[in-house]
Amino acid sequence: MAEALGDIDWVLWSGTVGLQSPLEGRIDAATAGGFGQLSLSPLDVVLAQEAGISPVELGRRLRDAGLEIVLDGLANWYDGEPFTVARSVAFTAGEVLELCEALRPVSLTVFSQPTCDLPVEEVAASFGTLCDRAAEFGVRVQLEFMPMMAIGDLPSAAAIVQAADRANGGLVLDTWHFFRGNPDFGALEALPGDRIFTVQVADGAADIQGSLAQDTFQRLLPGDGCFDLGRLLGTLDRLGALRSIGPEVISPVTAAMPPAEAALLARDRVRELVRNARS
Repeated sequence: MAEALGDIDWVLWSGTVGLQSPLEGRIDAATAGGFGQLSLSPLDVVLAQEAGISPVELGRRLRDAGLEIVLDGLANWYDGEPFTVARSVAFTAGEVLELCEALRPVSLTVFSQPTCDLPVEEVAASFGTLCDRAAEFGVRVQLEFMPMMAIGDLPSAAAIVQAADRANGGLVLDTWHFFRGNPDFGALEALPGDRIFTVQVADGAADIQGSLAQDTFQRLLPGDGCFDLGRLLGTLDRLGALRSIGPEVISPVTAAMPPAEAALLARDRVRELVRNARS
């Protein structure tokens, strides 16, 4: 990475190269692109285990390749009916924490279920408990808001993180979720920058294709859509919140590319945005 961007941890979010793509291709793409971290889902880890690669061995392979791991993500971390609509989201907090113990990721991404009737205080208490348990393995917990879920915007997610008040608890800011939901720059500017643990970057078309849940799989490369990414990244940089960033362009277009090609293309678009934000 260019020297001017050397203070940033670069993350390859697996959606950019295809959520179903083989792990070896993702690892090669991350190393070829100069990324320091790679995201894996709990399902990725379990499928690898079913194929004969234990979570301990998988973690070792990634670290030997020079990559830290982001485990992404967990929905069943607070009280209520478990979210089990698909195998990828059906994991319990206990199961994911067992994976954390074996895999040793640097961070764990969590998000909410589509609906939640619990008061903010109860959700925050559950988030705090999860942070405490993850801290036993040296893992940060980062809450991602999604407009199609119960914790749908930055103010809602920030309220939970602030109420929990754990040193290893923070936020994911996904640019697609920010602009497709409630792009509240006032709430963003009121946040301490160190509460934003990582940033995921993608663009979007002017018109939503289908539902939000469908449109999130039709993201665009940064610069190809209508989002004011320059303003957003400039604000994040002023807050000191551009310490961890990477592309998450979940799209059939990038998924159809060779993984290394998609990773490099998306990486270069994000690097250009960050350079411009800092100029």
